[in-house]
Amino acid sequence: MADDELDVGAEEGKKGGKKKLIIIIVVALLVLGGGGAAAFFFLMGGDDSEAAEGEEVAVEEMVQTEGPAIYLDLDQAFVVDFMVSGKQRYLQLNMTLKSRDQGQIDAVKIHMPLIRNSLVLLFSSQSFDELQTIEGKQALKLAAVETVNNILTQETGLGGIEDVLFTNFVMQ
Repeated sequence: MADDELDVGAEEGKKGGKKKLIIIIVVALLVLGGGGAAAFFFLMGGDDSEAAEGEEVAVEEMVQTEGPAIYLDLDQAFVVDFMVSGKQRYLQLNMTLKSRDQGQIDAVKIHMPLIRNSLVLLFSSQSFDELQTIEGKQALKLAAVETVNNILTQETGLGGIEDVLFTNFVMQ
């Protein structure tokens, strides 16, 4: 009989031990989950302008701005058509990109389809009459630099293209 009493107590201890283990695991998961959520909101949340300015400075410092210029010729010409006063008009444009950061030149090569697409959309949205003036061409250069840098920033986190050079600009 003494043996039977020990067995009963052992079974009750095992059941109580399992319950304690489950409770401990649940509490540990809740603590870890809460800590993870707090870390996420702390690191990802907040709209602190000082932190945003610090991030911009850090990003700008990562792009090489000194050294020899590196040029990347965009091989295929851009051809865009316009309808002007009922007549079909065309713009043929060859471009070269200028940077001082070889890493960003390599990124341009990788993301070339996206860049070409955005540039074609930019060129086709222009006014044919405005492109006939020097001011219109300079505004298009600035818009092209901004377009390429926006794509590079979106894809790599960095800009890095200093200038766009029009090596051929034919309007017909």
